[in-house]
Amino acid sequence: MTVFYLSPTGNDKNSGSKSAPLRSFASVLEKARALDGEKTVIIEAGRYLFRETLELDKRDNNTHFVADGEVYFDGGVVLDNSKIEDFKDGIKKIDLSDLGVDFGELGNRGFRRPYVNAPSELFINSTAQSLARYPKKGIINYLENDIVDSGSRPRDKDYGCRPATLRLDGEKIKRWANAKHAYLCGYPSQSWADECVKIAKIDVENGTVTTDEPHLFSYQFTHHSGYFVANLLEELTDEGEYYIDIDEKVLYFKPSADVDTEAATLQISVMDSVMVAIEGASNVSFDGITFENTRSSAIYIEGGDGCVIKNCEFRNIGTLAIQIGQGASPLESGLNDCHGDHAPNAKSFHPISREMGSWAEYIYEFAAWDNNGGKNHSVEGCKIHDCGAGGVLLGGGNRKKLIPAGNRVYNCEFWSVNRLEKTNKPAVHVTGVGNTVAHCLIHDLPAMAVCLHGNNHTIEFNDIHHVVTEASDSGAVCMGRDMSEIGHVFRNNYIHHLKNAVETDLGVCAMYFDDWDIFNTVYDNFFYHIEGGGFGVVHHTCGGLLSFHNNFIIDCVPGINPDNMSNSYIRMHRDPTAMKRVHTVDDNDLGGVDVTSPLWREKYPYLYDVYKNDARPERAYYNNLLVYGKYDAFVDAKNGDFTQAAWYGAPSHRDEYDWQRRTDVVMGYEDDLVPPHRVDFKSIGLIKKQNLTSKT
Repeated sequence: MTVFYLSPTGNDKNSGSKSAPLRSFASVLEKARALDGEKTVIIEAGRYLFRETLELDKRDNNTHFVADGEVYFDGGVVLDNSKIEDFKDGIKKIDLSDLGVDFGELGNRGFRRPYVNAPSELFINSTAQSLARYPKKGIINYLENDIVDSGSRPRDKDYGCRPATLRLDGEKIKRWANAKHAYLCGYPSQSWADECVKIAKIDVENGTVTTDEPHLFSYQFTHHSGYFVANLLEELTDEGEYYIDIDEKVLYFKPSADVDTEAATLQISVMDSVMVAIEGASNVSFDGITFENTRSSAIYIEGGDGCVIKNCEFRNIGTLAIQIGQGASPLESGLNDCHGDHAPNAKSFHPISREMGSWAEYIYEFAAWDNNGGKNHSVEGCKIHDCGAGGVLLGGGNRKKLIPAGNRVYNCEFWSVNRLEKTNKPAVHVTGVGNTVAHCLIHDLPAMAVCLHGNNHTIEFNDIHHVVTEASDSGAVCMGRDMSEIGHVFRNNYIHHLKNAVETDLGVCAMYFDDWDIFNTVYDNFFYHIEGGGFGVVHHTCGGLLSFHNNFIIDCVPGINPDNMSNSYIRMHRDPTAMKRVHTVDDNDLGGVDVTSPLWREKYPYLYDVYKNDARPERAYYNNLLVYGKYDAFVDAKNGDFTQAAWYGAPSHRDEYDWQRRTDVVMGYEDDLVPPHRVDFKSIGLIKKQNLTSKT
């Protein structure tokens, strides 16, 4: 193995030895690419400022980047504390005009809108500061007369792009009269869909604001939804808030009382492209590095085999931390309904690299898309937090041919990855075939933790808690809308402490199988202290045909409340979207798969039987243990030890077990069966044992 050394104090004329390190990545790659075999780049402690993407390809196969000490890949600028001036009322300011950078805008963003880069943000001592807003927390509900004009409605094929006009707090609007880059944010219609849209006009006389675009998603503004207004210098009043005047190039901020502004490290994010792009490379790794302060994402992986990101920390990232697989070009706002229909004059979209764009819309329209995520890639032992729009896109695998990728997210911790976008931007978004999320700790998120598309993924040994804290009609783990997305296994997960935050809305749950989702298996999981409102721990919106067995459900209200009253056969043959997704016979048409093909028929005979013969159990069979306030089945529940102390729930009746078995054989999981209620709660211990670096 050849070893090179890289140092902030090195020289590119050096040899790259320990005593004569190089200074730039360009120099070390030039030397490494000239050699065969395994190569290791030892990165000495220090801060490495990024302004351009570090591009790696097949020339860099078998190259490993290893931190020696505290190494920071920094996409930002460290500000000069000597330039801090007093402004007023405890607010400080810094002139940024000499930086010569593009600060960006907050941008129109939210549920089913294209991913957009964050604007430049302020971080003090590596802690993200809050963009000045009103109100400081939560939202203000619209009153019925506040909806002056809800704007055009793409859901009804209204592609006129008429903006919305809404009545807000009249006294506040007077203060905002001169605001140039304010945004109307919140939940314009549904509690599962957030949005942030620029305010184009502030009418002080009538007390209204008009947006520059219509609300994008399927529904109009409603009087039971709510708003906040962000990016206002006029509302910079509280400690920890900031505002960047992008026209005058001045930063305003109010530091917390415990911050010494003379000694503190003040940074703003600047880089507006991915920091590291690994394209077509194999056996490349990054170990022990902190990625921070970028307006875009940190790492992009496309194609290749066996790349590993391990023991790294991702913080203060503008979009998501890691993207495995392609995104899609952004759709034009107001000219699509987010469900595959577009205005006649809308531009078509296509796969793109190094950005997410309209990824969610593309996979909705082209459900069999292989986003070229490569295979056998691993994100492991990492901490991912304080991102703008999610954690990891875990792509890879071909749905048409059911070729697994074997990519995984393993033993990572996620928290607070939704600073700018709250919904549909989970900690891990899984797509493709045969990928795994295991032994992860995921907590403190406003909406879902894991969202799935594709086939044959495994979600196991994860500890998920205090998620869906803001959204409703959602779950910690979510999937749905495609009856060919089957074969997933959810086992040995510990999902706990969830509560419906919007009492007037539908509810929350541990696992949400939405809109006719069928044929997946959930077993050996532990659900604890879930107050779902109208949802049980596992919830369907129609669908059903789920194998749900050998789970423990402790102090969850309600416990099991399935909705499996739909007819999947009718849906597959009458709904245009469902029809396309299950029976697209052209291999070049990515609209869906063909469940009648020999490959799919052999893999999922029960799905074929439903499609051809309307074969289905009349109702799903559940065999689980439900406990409410009674803990004699466990060793020491009072102190959190839910190891099983007694044999509970074994069927007393041979026929009952046979029915359980028949149900699972129909669904194709005979090899996964274990006797009912022999849950091995060492799995909970394994979850905790693996997360040795856990923050909580």
